[in-house]
This record gives sequence, structure tokens and C-alpha cells, in this order.
Amino acid sequence: MWKSRLYFLLGCWLLILSALELIPLFTAAVLEELSAFQALFSAFILTVLIGGALFLGFRSTEKIRIPKLTIILPVAGAIVLAWGAGLPFFFLFPDEGMVPAFYEGMSLITTNGTSAYEGLIEEGGYSIELWRGIACWVGGFLGLSIILSFLTAMNIGGLQLHRSPLAFGDSETGYPRMKATAYTLLPLYLTITACCIFFLLLSGVNFADAILLAFGIISTSGFSPELSYNFNSVGTQIFTIIFLIMSITNWDVQYAFWRRKKLDHSMHIELRTTLLMSAVLLLLLIYMMPIETFTGFVDHSFAIVSSVATFGLYPDSYAKEASLSVDVSIILLVGAGIGGAVVGTSGGLKQLRAIVVFFAGKAEVERLAHPHSVKGIVYQRDDVQRSDIEAVWLFLGGFVFILAMGTILLGILGIHFQDALSMSFSALTLSGPIIDIVDPAFGGFTGLQDADYFILSFLMMIGRIEVSLFFALFSKALWRG
Repeated sequence: MWKSRLYFLLGCWLLILSALELIPLFTAAVLEELSAFQALFSAFILTVLIGGALFLGFRSTEKIRIPKLTIILPVAGAIVLAWGAGLPFFFLFPDEGMVPAFYEGMSLITTNGTSAYEGLIEEGGYSIELWRGIACWVGGFLGLSIILSFLTAMNIGGLQLHRSPLAFGDSETGYPRMKATAYTLLPLYLTITACCIFFLLLSGVNFADAILLAFGIISTSGFSPELSYNFNSVGTQIFTIIFLIMSITNWDVQYAFWRRKKLDHSMHIELRTTLLMSAVLLLLLIYMMPIETFTGFVDHSFAIVSSVATFGLYPDSYAKEASLSVDVSIILLVGAGIGGAVVGTSGGLKQLRAIVVFFAGKAEVERLAHPHSVKGIVYQRDDVQRSDIEAVWLFLGGFVFILAMGTILLGILGIHFQDALSMSFSALTLSGPIIDIVDPAFGGFTGLQDADYFILSFLMMIGRIEVSLFFALFSKALWRG
């Protein structure tokens, strides 16, 4: 029974994706981009047929909620949506094969932002770039919905410690909660995206680029490195910093704030730690690369926020200078590794886990000084249980294990160790474009083997759905019901 329900939900997701595909399809028709129109139209027809068949064939299935469906849906959904998002690239570049197209779709849906078609995308014109932006934007919103509906409702890597201020916070789990989350946050997501476009226009960005940049900023994907020339403007950088910070903070807390609900100060703890970490990393960066002008300060601030948000794009001139410094690369990697808040669109380990690890370490140090003292750890005014701390450590251990395995497998396939480590890290933390600045010798993602693309797609999927949820798939108790 749960399989039928899974097929129905996947059909719904494919139909939504195909409906959004009409936007770049219409754009290609208006701009007379024939090759892009043919690719998008073919992908649209195939997605509608498969999504419609699943929807109509299983629409009468009973609405059920079981752990098996709750855990498998995000994984199966990521795979199916990546296939759907990558179809236009398969029809546009058929000689490259289906695997690079699947990698492209996974990169977009997970908001990683890298591309298997570097140097080729321009052939599709603006409509293909628009589709990439829409897919990233949808992926960011899907990530928010999955986190609030599935991950914070289960003992997944400590994310259950997040207390959502939304009205349905703990009343429902699984797909009904995901649907309610989407309906609640979508107006705010659309509004902030529109505001981002407006302020980018004020900073001097043309309308076409402003739309693409806004999609990349709100989803923190940085999917279009060729647009980085816009960040040479101080005004564009400042507005980008503001909206990146909004994107990596908890969207449910933002929603409650805009609805003028009374919020406990503890609800903003991840925002405070994000800003504090960014400030510390900024001071270190200024020490490594001294500045003399306000423009230099803005460049440094932009670089730090871009890394913490796993956005990964930098001004052209700054990227060339910073890529020559190992110390700068380490600072940027630390920011990307930790990332933003739990219910944000960024990747990384998340601020909540960094806070728990810090408080747990502090408690251990205090216990050494006062062996007989009894002092618990409090997060958002709730006591942190030992099981919560163990869940965080399990996640961190799993993260390092997956990172090591990805690096080893890529190395076995013939990729240089430094490139393999950089690729695995950027894929797992969803900070794809950052690889160009931390690994200047990297040759790009175009022309990799199919096995390489599969491994990187696998890492990106884990980075979005969380390591702990992936490990749950191997639990015997899950499959025994």
C-alpha cells in the first residue's frame, strides 16, 4: 500500500515540475531559441506523461503515514526530480548521454550549483539558464519543506531540537505536514525573491540577470558563475549579502516575525551564531589579506557570507587573488562546512549542530573542573538529552565517513586526490562553485566518467536529505515494519 502512495506523490511532484517548465518553454518561444525550445518541449511532454500516469494510476490509494514512506519519499523524490530537471539537457546535448543530464538535474535540485556542461550551456540561450534558475529555486524551497516536515519531526542528526514557531509545529508529520509547510512558506518565499530582484535592479543589474541572480541567491545555489561579473559592483554585493543572510536563517522564524508573532529570543540563536561566526571568519580573512578601502572590506564580507551560505560565487578579481592563498581557502572551507541555520536553503553541517557540539564540549570541560556538579545543556529553553547529543555525533561521524568514501572512490577512478577531496566536499556541503577558489587547478566537471557523476550525485543527494536519513534506509527495523 505504501508503494502506491509513494508513486502517487512522485507523480504529483513531476506534474508540478512540468508546470514550471512552461515558463522557460514560453521564454524560448518568445526569444526564438529553437534548440532550447525543442529540448524543453520534449522534456515537458515526457515529464507530463510519466507524472500524469503515476498521478492517475494511483490517485485512489489510501492516505497512509508510515515511517517507511516518510524516509523513502525524500530519497525517491530527489532522484525522480533530478531526472526530470535534467531531461532538457539530455535532449539539448544528446551526445553527452543521460548520466551527465541526471547529474545536472541533481546539482540543480539540491542547490549545489555545479554543471556538467560548462562551456556548453550558452548554446541553449537564456531560456535554458532560466530553467536552471527555476530548478535551483524549486530545490531550495523543497529543501525547506523536507526539513520542516520530515527531518525536524524525527531524531535525525539533532534537528529535532529545532522548535518551529509555525502553528502546526508538532501536530503532524510526513506528507500532510510537508503540504502545510509549503502552503505556509510559499508566499514568503515568493515575496523575498521578488524583493531580491527589485533591489538587484536598483544596484544596476539588468532585468534578465537580476532574475537569474535572485533565483541563485534565494536558493544559495550560485548556479551561474558566468554572472559573477555583477558582483564587481559594491551595491550588488551589499544587497546580495543581505538576501543571502535572509536565505540561510530559519524561514519559519522569519515567517513568524513577518506575521508579527511574539517570538522568544532563543528562536534567533542560530542567526546570532551565524553572524558571530561570519564576523570571526571576516576578522581572520582581513588579517590574512589586509585591506585599505571600503570596497576591499565589502569584498571580504561578501566572500565570507557567500561561503557560509554555500553560495560559492565571488567577484572575478577577488577570486583570482584569494585562490592563491591556502589560508584563505581554509577560512572559506570552514564557513561552507558549517553553513547556516537548520531551516535555511544553505548546505553544510548547520549551526544547530555546531551549537550543540560547543555546549557539549563546554559541559565536559566544566565537569573536569567540578566532577560532582550536575549541569545540563539547554537549547531554545529545552533540555538537550543524551540521545540528542549522540544523534549529532552520529551525524558528524557519518558526514566524515561519507566524505572519506566519496574521496576514496573518486581517487580509485583516477581523479587526483586534491580534486577528489574538493569535489566530494563541495558536493556533500552543496557548495559547488566554491571549488574554483579553493582548488585553482581544478579542471571543471565537464567530461567526467559516468561513475564520477553517479558518485557526486549520490553525495549531493545525501547533502540535501541529511546523512542520518540516508543511514536509516539500511535499518533492518525499517524494512521489517
